[in-house]
Amino acid sequence: MTALLAMFAVFATLLAGVAQAAASTLPPTAFADLAFAQHPGAQLPRDVTLTDEQGRAVRTGDLFADAKPLVLVFDYFRCTTLCGVVLGDLAAALAKVPLTPGRDYGVLAVSIDPAETPADAAALKARHFDRDPAFAGAVRFMTGEEAPVRRLADAVGFSYRPDPAIGQFAHPAGLVLLAPGGVVSRYILGIGYDPMDLRLGIVEASTGTVASVADHLLLLCYAYDPAAGKYSLTVAYLLKGVGVLSIAGLGLVIARAARPSGRA
Repeated sequence: MTALLAMFAVFATLLAGVAQAAASTLPPTAFADLAFAQHPGAQLPRDVTLTDEQGRAVRTGDLFADAKPLVLVFDYFRCTTLCGVVLGDLAAALAKVPLTPGRDYGVLAVSIDPAETPADAAALKARHFDRDPAFAGAVRFMTGEEAPVRRLADAVGFSYRPDPAIGQFAHPAGLVLLAPGGVVSRYILGIGYDPMDLRLGIVEASTGTVASVADHLLLLCYAYDPAAGKYSLTVAYLLKGVGVLSIAGLGLVIARAARPSGRA
């Protein structure tokens, strides 16, 4: 329920930003159908052809061929409201994640607007990612025709609708974490991403190929809440940890008490 209310707030912000220019033709009831329909474990189609920011045709099977997870974002590059916030928050959060872009994960942004061009993709990529050399080669911005992009979006449960009256798209905000091979692993919903959520999600999506021992231990203490699209510290896990430490401590005390003193 909290996640749904947050999503409505995001849509309200999107419409408020363009209300002065024109009135939206989408009824309020339409927003309920535009939330993420999460499909963990879904395989994304590998035969979709997109165009990258340099004008090159790329098949999704080639994008998924690398043995590393992907952070997938659906948006559109000439958006004047929400999409820039999503990409800016993502870039800022990833800069704080102690993983190496390009080696440990990649970022894939796909436009939902079939009218956009590679030049639009290149401009937004430069705005949010090209300023940081750490992202060089790790981030791809893609455009494509309506049908193939819709196939990808449907596979991950990303709903969107154009509103011709205001020249915008209504859509949810969030990220999809893909395991190597293009399999949906997790969703991080909303905006204002927590670097810890991203780190844990990428580690989990990597199926153990990226994480350090410390990262895997963190996953034992954090539970994923699909409704909220967040990782949260689970009290039950903490209690189990405390119980294990208590038993170990008690065993140590008993062992010391039973040990001969060595005195005559």
